[in-house]
Amino acid sequence: MEFGTATQLITVGATLSGVVLTLLANAYLERHRARDTRELESLRINSEHSKWLREERTKAYAGLSLAGEEVLQFIRSEMPLLIGSDGVGRRADAEARWRELRTELRKAYNQVALFGADRARTAGLHMWRTARNGGNDFLRGLDEALSDQFDLSEQIRTITSGLGTAGDRFLEACRNDLQGG
Repeated sequence: MEFGTATQLITVGATLSGVVLTLLANAYLERHRARDTRELESLRINSEHSKWLREERTKAYAGLSLAGEEVLQFIRSEMPLLIGSDGVGRRADAEARWRELRTELRKAYNQVALFGADRARTAGLHMWRTARNGGNDFLRGLDEALSDQFDLSEQIRTITSGLGTAGDRFLEACRNDLQGG
């Protein structure tokens, strides 16, 4: 082989090797960039989902809190008016309003059950049951104890106290969830 041919073969071989190495390096970098892009997209989607879930939780927590407060105010202000002979005429309206409030409270709890954190769901369930059972028991008790006004007044105090405590526990669980505690 001639000296010129050997030089040309070496030059061509080196050039081809350089091209192959460049192609391999570019392929490696492209795969690396694609992986990084997928990871960033995954992080973005997770971030958007977390933001959406936090917003839904906030709405659900606020809804149950407001519904619970409406029930508490109804029990405090309307149910005492049903005690005694004066309350007989108001009973049908109060029972209809109670059904509405109880339904709204259940709907609000359902939102917490769907979106809420475990502790908030548990506290919300306790609050919902306390309100539901207290209101239902009081209205049933009106039939049985028309003459015993003291027991009914005491029952209202017990219901409102229990509901207030349940509401405070629910708010604490919500605060811990939303503040990351």
